[in-house]
Amino acid sequence: MSTYSDDNQLSPIDDSSSFWEIGQFRKTIKRMDDGYRLSTELTVLISERAEIEKKYAKMLKHWSKKWNDLIDKGPEYGTIKSAWKAALTEADSVCEVHMQMENKLMNEVHSNIKMWQKENYHKKMMNGFKEVNEAEEGFRKAQKQWAKLYRKLQETKKHFHSCCKQEKGALLQEQTANGDSALSPDAVKKIQDKVAKCQLEVEKTKEKYEHSLEELTAHNPRYMEDMSMQFEKTQDFEKKRLDFFKTTLTDFHRVLDLSNNPDFSQLYRNYIQTIQNADGEKDLMWWKNNYGTGMAMNWPVFEDWSEELHAISKKSVKGTLGGSGGDNVAISSYRSTSEYSNHDYNDPTFSSLVERQTSQDGQDGAMEDGDDLDEGEEVNVRVRACYNYEHVEDDELDLTEGEIFTMIREKDVNGWCVGIKNGVRGLYPADYAVPAD
Repeated sequence: MSTYSDDNQLSPIDDSSSFWEIGQFRKTIKRMDDGYRLSTELTVLISERAEIEKKYAKMLKHWSKKWNDLIDKGPEYGTIKSAWKAALTEADSVCEVHMQMENKLMNEVHSNIKMWQKENYHKKMMNGFKEVNEAEEGFRKAQKQWAKLYRKLQETKKHFHSCCKQEKGALLQEQTANGDSALSPDAVKKIQDKVAKCQLEVEKTKEKYEHSLEELTAHNPRYMEDMSMQFEKTQDFEKKRLDFFKTTLTDFHRVLDLSNNPDFSQLYRNYIQTIQNADGEKDLMWWKNNYGTGMAMNWPVFEDWSEELHAISKKSVKGTLGGSGGDNVAISSYRSTSEYSNHDYNDPTFSSLVERQTSQDGQDGAMEDGDDLDEGEEVNVRVRACYNYEHVEDDELDLTEGEIFTMIREKDVNGWCVGIKNGVRGLYPADYAVPAD
């Protein structure tokens, strides 16, 4: 059994005061007043939990966006990349779930408490609540007559006890006087008269005390009936609060309990399915066909030299085969033989290393070496290199990714620009640089 529902929570309280005593109904009145304070504290509890849900959702969203960008820019690929991103999809879905929780807590549970307060506690213009004041006035009215009789009883009791005390003192004096031969008969007579008078007062006050007690006892049933009726009204009022709080806390649990949320359960089934769908063999085949031995290649063949062929080759994008120290050859076409393609994993760095042949056979007006460095309208634009490029011809510039230099001739029909770097003028592929600003 939960400690929060243990019967010890309802064990008797060690308090010597009784509800039936004068003014002890104030504890019951305070309970009514506390009901409003408790409902206010419950709204604070719920609003704070809603704020936690909202902050958690925002943190998940921020985390998901951050890692989505990092994964997209990173080297991971294929189905295992999808498995990475499944964690982010889970975070986005959980974020949405917790935002819905925050919305339900505030718009359903929290607002219901506010409405209940408004319906059950009506504030007075000066201070307090109408319901509390009416209950207190009802108790005072039910207790008024009994309290009057009770105070009368206490007065007669006090007077009776005082007379009894005086009688006892007079008897002691009489006993002492009877054994004292020095006292005159008149003095002894006075003490005896005093004893008789005290005994008479005791009888009179005793009668009044007993009469007051009879009156109070006779009024007890009426007093208990009136007080019980008023107490039951407060019990009914408190029962409404307890029932409402139970319903509210049940609603609170319903919102927080994700185990019964079918969408939440489906979320993790989808998550593990995506991870299980990761296939290393497919990823390796995709890489082979896009960046490895499965790629198409126009292998170099013997070509006779001609001015026209030289001009066409020069205006084609050059690529270096075989790493550093390899022979430079012109790549005139590129064809993918991929058996496994995934557009989500295209890498612009790799695709930029190989360009298509842009010049056409038999192009009129082919330029001699160096002619294109001085032709066209001159511009002056600062650009940034996007990729590394190693010159093939002497009139070309070497580029390092990220460096800034100046473009002085815009892109020609063959895809080449003219730039100046460190005082050296030369050609470079137009797609290898972008404006620096």
